[in-house]
Amino acid sequence: MQRFSWLVMLGLVWGCSEAPHPPLVVKNAVQPEEAIPAEIAELFERRELVQAIELLTIMIEKQPTDAKLFSWRSTAKHHLGRHDDAIADLDRSIALNPQDARLFNNRGFMQLGMERFEAALSDFDQAAQRSERFANVYNNRGLVYIATQRFDDAIEQFNRAVEIDPQYIDAYNNRGFAELEAGQIEQALDDFNVAIQLNDKYVNAFNNRGLLRARAGDFENAAVDFTQAMMLDPLNPKYYQHRREVYLKQGFPDKALADEKKWGWLMRFHQLGAKIANSVAPVAELTERANHFLEVNDLERARDDLDRAISLDPQSAIALAARAAVHLQQKSMDLAKTDAEASLAIEPLHQAYSVLGDVFLSRGDYDRAIQNFAHARRVDTSVAEAYYGKSKELADKGEIDQSRETLQQALVLDPDVEHRLQ
Repeated sequence: MQRFSWLVMLGLVWGCSEAPHPPLVVKNAVQPEEAIPAEIAELFERRELVQAIELLTIMIEKQPTDAKLFSWRSTAKHHLGRHDDAIADLDRSIALNPQDARLFNNRGFMQLGMERFEAALSDFDQAAQRSERFANVYNNRGLVYIATQRFDDAIEQFNRAVEIDPQYIDAYNNRGFAELEAGQIEQALDDFNVAIQLNDKYVNAFNNRGLLRARAGDFENAAVDFTQAMMLDPLNPKYYQHRREVYLKQGFPDKALADEKKWGWLMRFHQLGAKIANSVAPVAELTERANHFLEVNDLERARDDLDRAISLDPQSAIALAARAAVHLQQKSMDLAKTDAEASLAIEPLHQAYSVLGDVFLSRGDYDRAIQNFAHARRVDTSVAEAYYGKSKELADKGEIDQSRETLQQALVLDPDVEHRLQ
């Protein structure tokens, strides 16, 4: 199984620690004691992790004894999948600050994700020795035991976590999962319910309760739980996968197929996100993701990606043409025309010609609409409308023969154009 994927697929929630890491490290991580420099925080927020690593490397060269810098760089490397490099940075951070329990806990978490379970337990032991009431350490120990099928030991660790912190929602959720795997269905349901009572937007507990109900044959309520999880976390594909399985068992193939398609779209979305995060100048990747957003008519996010791509490379004809198409759908004709013309000044792309054709059609400039549609090699109802409009112009000028000829061209493209537009 791919590293870290087993934690995600199981619906578990883990935690690096209370170390001074940016919030993206793990869900529900405690805010850092020392503020992250604004420029680093901004890069993490935009998930521009390659750039964050570059900037942190420069900062480390100037301050080679600052343990926090190595810890933050470790986080960025971890999220790029550079796990060994991430652990190496934590090794250096620990060497500089060996009494910080949170650093050991963080390193143990990374070892856990790489399925180095003995190394993970050793780090968690080191963390517990430095901070006996560090609830997150016991939560993470429990995850090690779940991964190694020691469910009773896992439950014991989660018990310790909630004893230290009775509001520790993640530990209730994870204990519920361990209980579910141990066959303790009622206890598991109680824990998932407690997690939801503590936070009615706690998505993992809804997902896990759905898994429990599906396993018990309560498919209707399982589907409700997975749907609630989707509403709270709409970009997570696993909930669609789970609900699809429930729909199939209920005998709803159409609903199952719709969830399968959404699952595929989301998987591609996350793949593109990873490519963007791993690229220094992801112009092509951002443009590709924008087109992916357009498949589901998400114009705002498509335009955001294209704005960013063009800011990185103002001479990207493909990005300009794609943004022109977005402006066209948003009825911003002047902006669409500007981007399409800028694109064509760089490269003769069919998409840019197509957008210009639609812009000129909207303005009743049928000659230029037809000309651009021809460059775009379009043969559709919009082209038919341009020929029909031109035929009426010719008729108004008394050029009857040319008007009839142009009308015939419109009717070849769309036999219903005359009736449709009158």
